[in-house]
Amino acid sequence: MHTGAIARASTSSALALWLFSALPAFAEDTVDFSKGGFAKESYYVTLGLFLISLPGLWSQIKRAPKAKKVRKTFEVPGPANPDALPLDQRARQVFQYFKKYNYDVAQDGEVIKFTGIYQASRGQAAALIFYVFCGLASTALVLSIAAPFGGSNWYYLTALSPLSGLYYWQRGTRKEEVQVKMVTADDDLVTDILCEGPEEEMMRFSKELGLNEKGKELVKGLLER
Repeated sequence: MHTGAIARASTSSALALWLFSALPAFAEDTVDFSKGGFAKESYYVTLGLFLISLPGLWSQIKRAPKAKKVRKTFEVPGPANPDALPLDQRARQVFQYFKKYNYDVAQDGEVIKFTGIYQASRGQAAALIFYVFCGLASTALVLSIAAPFGGSNWYYLTALSPLSGLYYWQRGTRKEEVQVKMVTADDDLVTDILCEGPEEEMMRFSKELGLNEKGKELVKGLLER
């Protein structure tokens, strides 16, 4: 673990422990446990766990601009199948797809490596802002009950949510690499297209070229023809 990560973890833990130790005085002023249907200890434990989990929100923000690398194997009819595309035409189809999205060929041969710039997505930025807004709103709700000295001012924390979108947008455009290899079975009945790259790119690649992942059956949605 890096020194910065250790420092952040220590700071978060210290903050959580401080709030945890201060909660009994705040909670006793706002919650009458003698009339409730739950134990005071359960309240403190649940609230403490909630506060300790807050660093997960920051972790989600940090992971958003980073691509998740996956390996996919798509299965298409091989040369022995009369309805199959010729292998050279299939290869051109793959090249044309990556050329369409401004990828360059960085390595040619048995394994073809494409490199290109993956643009940040406005939809993903908006989704991240929404998730962070909900997380901060939940945090503000808990703090308004457990730490009433802040009152409704805790909800101003939600005004910070657009910063998560800005953080993603500044880092979401990145250089990506995709590796592709085509392997035909000995009987020429099936050709496997092995791909490794960002998960979003693999999903778009399979959708646009109409490829089915090996061992899985494509089920069309209700709105698809």
